[in-house]
Amino acid sequence: MQENKGDKMGMLYDFLTSNEFRLQIEAIVEGFTQMKSDLESEQRSMRSIWKKREKQIDKVLLNTTDMYGSIRGIAGNAVQTVALLELASDDELGLQINN
Repeated sequence: MQENKGDKMGMLYDFLTSNEFRLQIEAIVEGFTQMKSDLESEQRSMRSIWKKREKQIDKVLLNTTDMYGSIRGIAGNAVQTVALLELASDDELGLQINN
């Protein structure tokens, strides 16, 4: 390991101070920078997709709730209760009134 130590140190120094080494480091940093930029772009796109999907789901749930309410308003208790569309009681919500 000690053979040509001085020569190897000199070669290493020459390489580390060379244009070739600088270009390799720049290429690595450029690759990571592009990956970071792509990731941020994908995150923005996914947020947009998720927000659009969230709005679609909200719209469907709202329309379903409106339709259920209209039918219950017309038919009353003749229509089966859909628990998820009914107001939960305090017990169901886990609320306790302390005496």
